[in-house]
Amino acid sequence: MADTDLIKMRLTFWRDGKKPGDLIDVPVDEVHRWKGYAEQVEAPKPTAKSASPAAAAAEQPKATK
Repeated sequence: MADTDLIKMRLTFWRDGKKPGDLIDVPVDEVHRWKGYAEQVEAPKPTAKSASPAAAAAEQPKATK
């Protein structure tokens, strides 16, 4: 996972020594675990690379015969 796969969230409750209102960086796939403890501040940014192999194959130039 790249560093760009992080979302800023603002804490709403005390957690791990941080107080409500503090901003934290949360991995995109961990956001669901922070529901109730923090609210999302910014929308996730799409990554430059496509996730599916079919889309990656479509982006590659076709070889000439």
